[in-house]
Amino acid sequence: MTLDFSWGGEKGCVSLFPNPEFHLRNVPAGAKRLSLTLTKGAREMGGQELPIPQNGILPSGTFRTFAPCNPGVYQWTAQAKSATGEVLSEARKARYYPSDELAQH
Repeated sequence: MTLDFSWGGEKGCVSLFPNPEFHLRNVPAGAKRLSLTLTKGAREMGGQELPIPQNGILPSGTFRTFAPCNPGVYQWTAQAKSATGEVLSEARKARYYPSDELAQH
């Protein structure tokens, strides 16, 4: 499974930040739920578990987190889960905020 997103000019430092648009590809068969978590280093900034979008695109503003605010590397982790909660696949993508450059893992 792969995950992609862009900060796309999003404005940070708001009390609750709307998620960027996510693009998922190669989601495993049988996956029903998607868990998304935002981190900066070891600090978790929030996330949510949602139904997997059939078209692989989760629109901007579907849920909110506590970041980004300060410039730096922020990473989204996506877990595709079965109906029983088993993790079937995991994907990560890190980008610099606010420049949107990809970060090296």
